[in-house]
Amino acid sequence: MTHLDRADKGRGPTISSIRSDTCVVITVTYNSASTIAAFLTSLEAEGDDILRVVVVDNGSSDDTTTVIRQFVRDHPLDVVLIESTNTGFAGGYEVGRKALTSSEAPILCLNPDVVLRRGTVRGLLEAIREIPNVGIATTPLVGLDGVEDNASRRSLPSLASGSLYGVFGRLLPRQWRYNAGTRSSVTPSRLPSGTAYSRVEATTGALMMLSPSFRDGSGSIFDLDYWMYGEDLQLCRDAQRDGRSVVVVEMEPSVHVKGVSSGWPRSPASHRAFHDAMATYYEKNLRKSAAQALLVIGAIHMRFLATSLIAGIARRSTQVRR
Repeated sequence: MTHLDRADKGRGPTISSIRSDTCVVITVTYNSASTIAAFLTSLEAEGDDILRVVVVDNGSSDDTTTVIRQFVRDHPLDVVLIESTNTGFAGGYEVGRKALTSSEAPILCLNPDVVLRRGTVRGLLEAIREIPNVGIATTPLVGLDGVEDNASRRSLPSLASGSLYGVFGRLLPRQWRYNAGTRSSVTPSRLPSGTAYSRVEATTGALMMLSPSFRDGSGSIFDLDYWMYGEDLQLCRDAQRDGRSVVVVEMEPSVHVKGVSSGWPRSPASHRAFHDAMATYYEKNLRKSAAQALLVIGAIHMRFLATSLIAGIARRSTQVRR
């Protein structure tokens, strides 16, 4: 494990001097060379509201760390680079959390394929300060096509909704999906600045600011039983159980380029992790009996086998076209 710490060069405050109006950003990278420069540039534009950026590289095989090091040499943004083995998404955040030496600042969990809209961090910090019992704050995300990422605002999956989506996927009518991304019909509340915000059951781990009163940096951020996928839904459910709200600050959306690390179709490892996450989420939150568990876990395994076959065919077809 190696560190590239801008603070060693005398730039920026130390973590122990955190002010309540700044946050610490943690991101986990894996083969993110194509997006990481734009990601860091967008963070630099938010620099007045960011104390430090902790980047944990999960064993990239491309030029991700080279791009990061070049950026740090050329820009004043305070970046800590930690090169690690691939411990998964939640595990990478655990490595990043351990690099913090204070629990006073909100933690902004951010994917390296997100380009923040200017002012996003300040809006999130206002939400964390001003909304009573808030646990998680986010803002809308859109893809390169300008369509809102449906994971920005979604419901927590029930056994019924999760099963339907597991079987039919995108063929399921949108209104029946737990991740439909539908907006609340309730009139949104407003922050002191006048910015509207809406309460949702769950959002995406691609962009989450966590209140220090919910996750203060002294314990794991994401549930370490998840390797990749599902940990953001579990965190939102944990917030709900803790009496905390999840809110979307209705600002101009940031851009989320999806599928950079996992690929599409998903790599075999990512595909396996996706189905493992289904089983883990079920066991932790929805399990009612041993008989039910046998049926559900068996169905997840059958889905994995069937979709692995389909993904393999799609992957070979893509290679032939190239």
